[in-house]
Amino acid sequence: MSGISNIIEMINKKTDEKEDEIIAEAERHKRIKVEEAEKRAKEAASNIIKKAERDTHAEMARYKATAMLKAKYKLLDAKEEMINLVLGEVRKELESLSEKSEYSQVLNRLVVDAGVTLSEEDLEIVLPKGHKKHLDLEDIQKQIAKQTKKKVKLSISKDNVRSIGGALVRNSDGSKWVDNTFEAQIERLTSELRDSVASVLFAEEKDK
Repeated sequence: MSGISNIIEMINKKTDEKEDEIIAEAERHKRIKVEEAEKRAKEAASNIIKKAERDTHAEMARYKATAMLKAKYKLLDAKEEMINLVLGEVRKELESLSEKSEYSQVLNRLVVDAGVTLSEEDLEIVLPKGHKKHLDLEDIQKQIAKQTKKKVKLSISKDNVRSIGGALVRNSDGSKWVDNTFEAQIERLTSELRDSVASVLFAEEKDK
């Protein structure tokens, strides 16, 4: 019986050893799986954090761009408001000028400037209705002739220009003209005024 007992004991020992190996292998496999799971969890968490950071940066960039765009529109509105305010004051001044004594001097100078620019011998002046009385044709002719070195003939058109002041001067066939009405002066001034106002506004913006 002792031989059988030894065999049984040996079998049990081998079985125990195999069980230990199986348990050890299971524990090792379990540890590896846990480590892999932890690694994946950390990677997933890191990816979530990175995505959240990217989304936050993108949102901040969009907010900043929107804020800058709104500020730009406000700046443009302020610019336009200033231009319109100044142009309104200029127009008021010019409207009142036609009723003042110095208007004749201004009107005559505008006609002279137009005549010199055209530099032709036969010129026609188109005036706002009722402004003929403010002209000194003889003096205007002398001034234009002096500057252009040409003998100048001036006439006042039967036509009228719709304007608060100034004049339109054209050659005899109407192919060339210079618009020196107050409205044309304001229109030319507008471009310069926009540049001036823009330089002031944008200079203030840079200083902020």
